[in-house]
Amino acid sequence: MMKKKILLVEPGYKTEYPPLGLMKISTWHKRRGDYVDFIKHTPEQCQTGVLKHPLDFSGSYKPYRQHYDIIYITTLFTYYLREVVETIEFYKSLFPHSEIRVGGILATLLPDSIEKQTGIKPHKGLLRNDVESCPPDYSLFPNLDYSITFATRGCVNDCPFCAVKEHEPEFVVKDNWPEDINLLYTRAVFWDNNWFYSPNLEKDIRKLLEFKKRGVKVIDFNQGLDCRLFDEQMAKDLKDVPIKPLRFAFDNHSEDGYIQKAIELARKYGKKDVRVYVLYNFESEKDTPDYFFYRINEINRLGAFAYPMRYRPLDALNTQQCQTHISKSWDAELLRALKLTLMLFYSNGLISDKRDAFISIYGENKEQFINKLRVIYEKDKHRKK
Repeated sequence: MMKKKILLVEPGYKTEYPPLGLMKISTWHKRRGDYVDFIKHTPEQCQTGVLKHPLDFSGSYKPYRQHYDIIYITTLFTYYLREVVETIEFYKSLFPHSEIRVGGILATLLPDSIEKQTGIKPHKGLLRNDVESCPPDYSLFPNLDYSITFATRGCVNDCPFCAVKEHEPEFVVKDNWPEDINLLYTRAVFWDNNWFYSPNLEKDIRKLLEFKKRGVKVIDFNQGLDCRLFDEQMAKDLKDVPIKPLRFAFDNHSEDGYIQKAIELARKYGKKDVRVYVLYNFESEKDTPDYFFYRINEINRLGAFAYPMRYRPLDALNTQQCQTHISKSWDAELLRALKLTLMLFYSNGLISDKRDAFISIYGENKEQFINKLRVIYEKDKHRKK
């Protein structure tokens, strides 16, 4: 069988994590004996047409291969549509005889937009099973210091603000996730959307404890865990699993009562770093500034960190649409002031678990909360004049 030449491309948008899909595709092709190159696309490459390979530590540039059989281009959020289209068009012109395949979150949510602007019909949803089951090719990112995996895909919930139901419509269990763990790393990040719902939960916990013995010191379920499924037995079972931090969400009324119990149980069984995602500015009559304060106040008084997450429309086509989206229950002043508190007073968007600091900035009740934000906004407005 003739070896194929494969190019993996991540557009030049900013992202904290590497493109897991491309890493799996790389493994699949290398197992078949194909040649695989990877590039993080940048405007500089548009101008020079050169490939800077991540393994070339000297910082010098290598020319592209004269031809690639397949070029895979990943996508992330919808508001990066312009960057994705520019990247696709660049590689279409540079390699007119190559097959170009586009996939990822944006491709799944806005396939018609990509096809209309580029002529390429993107792949929607997850990779096909034989590729999805491949472990990531960590050699593409030599500076990475953690493993990435999923123990499950999808979510049984149907939250209106979430894109998971489009990208991962079925809840499936991944039995071979331990193959994704690289024991050279002491940290493993799980991207599950609802791990607690897994029928393999007890088996997974035993496997995590085994990896702990083998040197994995930190487990991070970074999409959050469902507080409604967290009970005392589960807290006991997870006591010795090094989940750091332990993440939950308090996005709506259905989690009220459960989140308080979850935080208390987590702390009872030794989880000191508990962080709670808090959605706000969503188009819902119940998503109000008053209810936002209630949620962050509940989290703070129980000694956990709140992590406010401003809602971004799932079909936003650029970052400006994300920044200018204001729900009917919020207003621009409150949103600006809240953003300032997170930028100026807290680190990495986390609201402190310290009670005194919380009260001094946000107040003791919803009236004080609104007033303090209005004052912050006015001070910022005068400062700019």
